[in-house]
Amino acid sequence: EGDSLGAMEKLCRQLTYHLSPHSQWRRQGIMKRKPQSCLKAVLMGKPQDNTVDLSGIPLSPKDVERVTSYLEQSSEHIGTVELCFTELTDEMLLQLLPALGRLPRLTTLALNGNRLTKAVLRDLTESLKDPKKFPSVTWIDLGNNVDIFSLPQPFLVSLKRRCPKQGNLPTILEFGEGQLSDLEGQEGLGDSQEELR
Repeated sequence: EGDSLGAMEKLCRQLTYHLSPHSQWRRQGIMKRKPQSCLKAVLMGKPQDNTVDLSGIPLSPKDVERVTSYLEQSSEHIGTVELCFTELTDEMLLQLLPALGRLPRLTTLALNGNRLTKAVLRDLTESLKDPKKFPSVTWIDLGNNVDIFSLPQPFLVSLKRRCPKQGNLPTILEFGEGQLSDLEGQEGLGDSQEELR
């Protein structure tokens, strides 16, 4: 039983990595480490397109302090925070969490490709339970981290409450069935057009 659980975890980890668009960028060489000067450039100006993009910049604990300060100063202008592949650890995210939670317009938080563990999900879930924190968030990407293979139900419920319009989206199975019936409909249309010729 232990072997099958280990094999299942490995399979899930590989599948998560494979399905992450950022893993494909990395393999193609698009996702390269950015120099520290990029961090300074981002933190000096107003967020471009309401996005703070620090992807690919390795962050130190001191850098996280600077990022926290920047988020607090620019909070009204931030809709997306990209912290992909920044070597972020649980401790660093916990340091950023209060500032991130106070961003009134933040809709997307990308944390994929870091060193986060499932232990940090408890704090993140507790933050999401409070409607005053992360009031506009509809998407949090935690893929490609150390051991986060699934998200707790309270985490998902809290996100769903923030985006009720998207609550009626089809499940993966329903979506697949819909595409299949669309294809069958197109094939039938093609057959009837050939009959007309």
